[in-house]
Amino acid sequence: MRVSTLSQLRDGAVDLGAVYASVEGVNEHSYRECLRELETAAAALGANALVGLQLVQSQFQWNQRTSLLATAVKE
Repeated sequence: MRVSTLSQLRDGAVDLGAVYASVEGVNEHSYRECLRELETAAAALGANALVGLQLVQSQFQWNQRTSLLATAVKE
């Protein structure tokens, strides 16, 4: 799965919609786990690229989470 930007999208790219993933924890391991889940969700839509990847890490006392949001694209 390729992570891209709007300016690097290939001609004819199709926006397949937003994908979201969230896992417990705020560390390097949780980021990689969350990215794998995001890529799996995008691939299920037929995507081969992600655009506009946004990372949110919440570190509240009882709820430490890593979340990723992106647009799934088929190029």
